[in-house]
Amino acid sequence: MVKAFIGLGSKLGDRKENIDNSIRLLTSLDGITLLSRASNFETEPVGPIQPWFINTAIKIETDLAPEELLSKCKEVERRIGRVDSLRWGPRLVDLDLLLFGERVIQTDRLALPHPEMEERKFVLIPLIELESELIHPELEIPLKKILPKTDEDKKVVKLQ
Repeated sequence: MVKAFIGLGSKLGDRKENIDNSIRLLTSLDGITLLSRASNFETEPVGPIQPWFINTAIKIETDLAPEELLSKCKEVERRIGRVDSLRWGPRLVDLDLLLFGERVIQTDRLALPHPEMEERKFVLIPLIELESELIHPELEIPLKKILPKTDEDKKVVKLQ
């Protein structure tokens, strides 16, 4: 079994419900066990002017291969109703495989760790909440040391 981290976000409709449903669907699948869930954070969007995201992250344990887990995430997105649109455009739900154990993978379909996570406060903050000493497997430094170096000026607000 491998510990993996998945980032979730929703920008349209009932954002909290979209995230809750995504977590329920994903963790009901064989080979995926939910270990913990971060708080919800409302985050200023990246890209075109659009509604704010709600973001969170989950820590899971899985016996699936990384590519299989990515496929399961994409399947959940489709089941919730996501359709591909503009890069960084509004969508019902977005599931990103952020970390898969200490694996570093670069293929046409999958990059691990997620290639933009160290630049995004809305990704780092929930991950650090889940596991404060989490190490970036490629950079080999704690995520909490990367967080202050992000130059992203987007607001990230913890929701109650």
